[in-house]
Order: sequence, then C-alpha cells, then structure tokens
Amino acid sequence: MKKIFLIVLLVSFVGANAQNLTFENKFARPLSEVLTDIQARFHIRLKYDVDTVGKILPYADFRIRPYSAEESLTNVLSPFDYKFVKQEGNLYKIRNYEYARRTSEDGQKALIYLKSLYSDKESWEKRRANLRKEVRARLGLDSLLNKRVNAKPILSKIRKFDGYTVQNFALETLPGLYVCGSIYTPNSKGKHALIICPNGHFGGGRYREDQQQRMGTLARMGAICVDYDLFGWGESALQVGSAAHRSSAAHVIQAMNGLSILDYMLSSRKDIDKSRVGVNGGSGGGTQTVLLTALDQRFTAAAPVVSLSSHFDGGCPCESGMPVTMACGGTNNAELAAMFAPRPMLVVSDGKDWTSSVPELEFPYLQYVFGFYGAVDKVTNVHLPKEGHDFGLNKRNAVYDFFISAFSLDKTKLDEKRVTIEPEEAMYSFGKDGILLPATAIRSFDKLAVYFDKGRFSVLQSNISLEKKTTDWVSFLNLEDKKKISFVTTLVYNHLRSVREWHNEHPYSTVPEGINPLNGKPLSQLDREMIADSAMPKEVHTKLMNGLRKALTEEQVEAILDKYTVGKVAFTLAGYHAIVPDLTEKEEAFILENLKLAREQAIDYKSMKQISAVFEIYKNKCEEYLNNNGRSWRQLFKDYVNKVKAEKAAKAAQKR
Repeated sequence: MKKIFLIVLLVSFVGANAQNLTFENKFARPLSEVLTDIQARFHIRLKYDVDTVGKILPYADFRIRPYSAEESLTNVLSPFDYKFVKQEGNLYKIRNYEYARRTSEDGQKALIYLKSLYSDKESWEKRRANLRKEVRARLGLDSLLNKRVNAKPILSKIRKFDGYTVQNFALETLPGLYVCGSIYTPNSKGKHALIICPNGHFGGGRYREDQQQRMGTLARMGAICVDYDLFGWGESALQVGSAAHRSSAAHVIQAMNGLSILDYMLSSRKDIDKSRVGVNGGSGGGTQTVLLTALDQRFTAAAPVVSLSSHFDGGCPCESGMPVTMACGGTNNAELAAMFAPRPMLVVSDGKDWTSSVPELEFPYLQYVFGFYGAVDKVTNVHLPKEGHDFGLNKRNAVYDFFISAFSLDKTKLDEKRVTIEPEEAMYSFGKDGILLPATAIRSFDKLAVYFDKGRFSVLQSNISLEKKTTDWVSFLNLEDKKKISFVTTLVYNHLRSVREWHNEHPYSTVPEGINPLNGKPLSQLDREMIADSAMPKEVHTKLMNGLRKALTEEQVEAILDKYTVGKVAFTLAGYHAIVPDLTEKEEAFILENLKLAREQAIDYKSMKQISAVFEIYKNKCEEYLNNNGRSWRQLFKDYVNKVKAEKAAKAAQKR
C-alpha cells in the first residue's frame, strides 16, 4: 500500500512539473508593444484600424521572423483575427479579418482548384447548373420574389434632350417598398437594345455626372438604359435609412430590384429587342452585374467594371452579405462571371484596386471556360494599369465600344458633350426629401423585418437608431454644403458607433471588483463601467474633435457637443446662477470652462448615467473652487433648497 502511495505521489509530482515546463513562461507581451518593435526592426509604418488596447500576445518574440516583415505580421496578428493590407511604399494597414477579402495568391490557388473540377463543356455545364441553383437558394431570392406586388410603377413626365429622353420611375416591389431610378430612351424609332445599369458605391450615387453621361450616351446610340438606386441609397434611404444598405438584406433586395426592373421593362415596353438585353455596372454595380447574369439567363451581354475578382467578393454586405460564394463547396465572382459563357462579356480592370490581377488571373480563367464553347473571342478585358477605382472616361469608352459591337449601336452618336447633366432633384421620383412618397410607403427598415431573420438585424437596428440621431443633430446646424453635411454626419456616426462598440465589448465585468479610493466604498457597477469605457483608445476622441473643428465653426462644434450631452452645460450653469445669485464674472468663467471640459470628456461615454457622472467630477471641482473663493457651497445650496421649499409652500397656500 505504501509503495502504491509513493508511485501515485511520484506521478503527481512529475505531472505537475511537466505542466509547469509547458506553461512556465508564455513569453507574453502587449500586442501594441510587439507591433512597435516590428515597425522599428523592419523600417515599416503601420496604420491601425483596430483596437490593440489590453491585447496580450503569448510567445510574442517567437512569432517574429527576422527575414520577413509580412510573415511576422501574419504570425503576430492571427491570434486576434487581425490582418494586414499592404499599402504604397512601406506602409501597412492593420485591419480586422475580412471574410470577403483575400490575397491575389489566394485567388490564384482558388482558380487552379476550380479549373481542376471541369475540363470540358459537359463537366462545366454540370457545375454551372448546380451553381445557378445553389447561388439562388443561398441568396434566398425566390422567397422574396414570391412576395412581390404586381403594381404599376409611378412614372414622371418625360424630359426631352438631344437624341434621348429621361423618365423617372418608382417601382413597388415588396408591399410599400419602392426602387427608384430613371429610364433613358433613344429618340429613334424601332426596336432598341435594353441595358440594365445597377448603381455602385461611387459618391453621388446614380445622380452623379459620369453616370448621366454614360446613360445618355448609350441612349443616344440606340439603347434603352435603366439605372436605379442601391438599397438604402438615394431615395431608398428615405424609406429604410442608409444604415440598411450595410446589411445582408441589401444583397438580396438589390438582386430582387434588378430582376423586377428587367421583368417590368420586358413586359411593358414594345420597343425592346429581347435578343439584346445587357447589364452594366461599376464597383458594387459590377458585382451586381455578375450576380444578375448568374440568376437570369435573359441577359445577352454583360460588362462588369472595376469589380471582378477571384479574391474579393465585395467590401459591402450588399455584395457579400449572403453566403453565395459558399455554393457548391466554394466559388468566387470569377467563376460566377464564367457562367455567362459563351455570350459577350467585357471586363474592365485597373492597376490600383483589387482588379489589378485580372490580366494575369481572372481573364485567362474566363478564356479557359469560354474556350469550352470555342468562344474565347467573346470575352474581352480592357485593363488600365495607371488608373484607379472609378468610372472615368476610359472605362466609359470601353463600355461604349463593347455595346456598339455587341448590340450594333450607332457609333456616330457617340458624343458625351451632347448629354445634359441634370440637377439631382430632377431625377427624384418622390420630390425633395420624399415629399411625394405615397401614404402606404414604408418609412422604416423595421417594416421589412418580417421577411428576414430578426436576430440577424439587431445590430443594424442599433445602427439605424444612431444614424437617425446623427442626422437630427447635424440638421440642427442648418448647413448648406452637402459635402460638409456628409462629412460631419459620417464623422459623428462613426464616433457614436465606436463608443457603443467599445462599451458593448468591454462590459463592467471585465474590471475587477475593488475599492473606490475617493470614498472607500466598493466599486459600484457604474464605477466599473466608467473604468472600462475610459480605456477606449484616445484616437477615437481625437479623430472626432479634429474633424469637427476642421469642418465647423467653434460655435457649431459646441452645438454638436451639446447634443451629445443633452445641453448639460447650459442647464448646469443655470443651476449655479440660481444657487449663487451674485456669481462673479471670474467665478462664472471658471465654472463654464470646467463644464465645457466635462462636456467634451463625457461624449466618449454611452449612457446618461455615465455622462452625469463625468459632470459630477467637474461640478465637485467648481464647488471646491467656490469654497476656496470665500464662499460656503454647503450653506449656499442649503439656502437655495430652503428658498425653493418656501416658494412651493407659498404657491400651495395661494391655491387654498
């Protein structure tokens, strides 16, 4: 028995020491410290879009590879689900992991894998049939299409220009939900090609100059062109708010909108040649272009611009929010585009965004698939290596040449100078600020929740609430410059969102229980919330204040800060005047200065209890100052309370 006891004791001892050897030292260091060392070691610069506060990296120095900055960054960032993105020169941006964005090397490996799945037309068409079915299912499209209303669109008066006309429309899709856009029609008689033009994420939306130039020019050459708002952009934002655009709901609703417009145009217009139906968009509109061709076989020519990639699914949930690229074991936008073979397709790419790899990766892959049909010449690539992410003149010219060839348009009418650039208001279906929205139109994204999983959109609902708050605050300033309005709105919205996310991700429970050194009592929940929230990176505050002071006058900045704190500066100062009727100018200046300090500090806290707690700190300073200035704050406050009680008693006596 004694021997058995000694063996057990020995095993326990060895086990314990083995564990100590394993976990004796994790060589842990703060992530921010390690990243600073990497910058110095490799002579690179890091720009942060992530929070490194409190992040501890185990086995930190062992993750660094002395021969490679990029391998070191990969090893150091991966435990936190962070990644780096190479910028120009020696600059790297540190970001959260993005499921929709990969590297060109990943794209190359994916295309090699996909090519291994099919080697001829027969095997490819089996894959394509399965993709078409599963992409549709993963998008959840048919469920929405079955709920569409069959209502006539609201049409504006036709506006006549040089060689074409423009008419605005509002097409009701789901009950009370409208998609708005404009129809550009050639003046010439006969059957015309139709080109559906989903909008992308370029500033100004579908109202911008280059969009109107493209629509008008294509119409002048003989194509009916229809452009329309992104979900949550333009007039759609009047109904659901712009935050709704950043949701997976936008992914499926935009697809539904594109197909609904196609249905309407083909069923209602007798001047359309159904053998010539095109689709063309840039950026996010290019992603929609590819998706629409995968969903509907009525398109006969397609031109995605500055969008197509094997390693980027689209940076907005409206492009990648639904898991369509998980179809059939994994796909990407290059394979979805290949589904269009052997019909004519133009891919426009440039050298300064994710499409820079198209000539070496995506285009050869498309040629491989088009080759199954003996149609390699049907897919073309116009690559602009010195250009960036836009829909500039060279991109538009590539589109014009493509549709001139594919649809036999009249090249003699190609003259953008003949296109009239209309003011944005002229293109509204519902007038300025949606004044003409039907009474039955929905005016909240909440009304669409019935069509989706409510749990999925809880964060979106919060975003919409922050967006409304921000819009109301900025509207109070009565700014006239639209760019300034947009800048300040985005600035304040991003700050409010950062404060909310920090608060939610750092609950009071992350702060250990302890004693408040100011009063000797145990830390309250509010105390611990304040400690947790006060650790938010100072860059969040600095970015807001620098931006506000860059765009606004000091008076306007103070107006925004007052909105954050519900006017507590003026309210509290009025209280001091009531309690201390003979407040001197010097005393008032001191109190006002401290209340403004409290206000600026308080904007980084989420709840009114926290904001009030910040003001309480500075009120204590003010009251201490008054005491040191020969006054007795306690007596002044007591006298004020007695005065208020006496006044109430007197009023009560009068009523009797």
